[in-house]
Amino acid sequence: MPANRVEYITIQGFKSFKSVENLKLNPVNVLIGANGSGKSNFLGVFEFLRSTVESKVNDYVERAGGADNVLHFGAKTTPKLFIKFGDPRWEYHFNPSFVGTFLISAATKIVPKDLASWNIYHIDDTSSSSPLKKTGKVDDNRFLRPDGSNLPAFLYFLKLMHESSYALIRKTVELVAPFFDDFILEPRNLAPDTIRLEWRHKSSDQYFDVASLSDGTLRFIVLATLMLQPVELRPSIILLDEPELGLHPSAITLLASLIKQAAVDTQVIVSTQSPRLVDHFEPEDIIVAERENGATTLRRLTSEPLKAWLEDYSLGELWEKNEFGGRPRPESVDAPAGSR
Repeated sequence: MPANRVEYITIQGFKSFKSVENLKLNPVNVLIGANGSGKSNFLGVFEFLRSTVESKVNDYVERAGGADNVLHFGAKTTPKLFIKFGDPRWEYHFNPSFVGTFLISAATKIVPKDLASWNIYHIDDTSSSSPLKKTGKVDDNRFLRPDGSNLPAFLYFLKLMHESSYALIRKTVELVAPFFDDFILEPRNLAPDTIRLEWRHKSSDQYFDVASLSDGTLRFIVLATLMLQPVELRPSIILLDEPELGLHPSAITLLASLIKQAAVDTQVIVSTQSPRLVDHFEPEDIIVAERENGATTLRRLTSEPLKAWLEDYSLGELWEKNEFGGRPRPESVDAPAGSR
């Protein structure tokens, strides 16, 4: 595990979080919960912190609609925001200013390059107008963008500079799309500073462009590239929001394997609505988000209370049966047994 792993996190006053104290973060962290339970807000904590490194806190707050929409129930209820990473040196205090944005009243030092890499990958737009299907700049290759818009440029960079990683991505895509032979990655003849994703079919010499790939295959290519890029290029934490969207069940199984493989060297936090994806993880990998008294609570499952159940049911089936929560329910109900 990398030295800069986030082992614990405390969140006070951010969006739906009134107070989460010293939540333990493992190599793999799979967040489950009903719609509106706060899963996306948890990922948003890392996005908010990234904005501090880029000096774009106020841009973040403006996009959110003002400080009242970032603070738990607004500034009148929550006068300030506090985030800590399991170490007293990594504390961030934020006070809203008189103009409705934020002033960082105290922020101790954390490695900037780590925070700057914290992007939420949510590959939902695969429409005809998607950035994934457009021509991009060849030199846009410092990192894989969270919407995958620079995928051809990044794959081209890997092919030239990290051949073994590129070959592994290619073979992994073939497992999901057996007809796929290889990517065709070349700058465009009439515009050599641009590139577009093309690929070759095993049964034909003809080139196909990105528009001929199914939505699920295209999403999987982005995810495989993210997970299988060289360790030194990866974000220090990979943040995935509903990566199962549009994937075939067999691709979800392969995605789970990629997550586990990446987590050997890189911490992974995943928000999901998929019982099938949950099936591939251990109870200790699962964090259940609930709403209680208007605030998000987070609790990690443990194996022992679920041991008997798991002899007959998968973890995803137990989630669907509501044996450990994470399903729609009235607020302020006592937590189920399979948690700590």
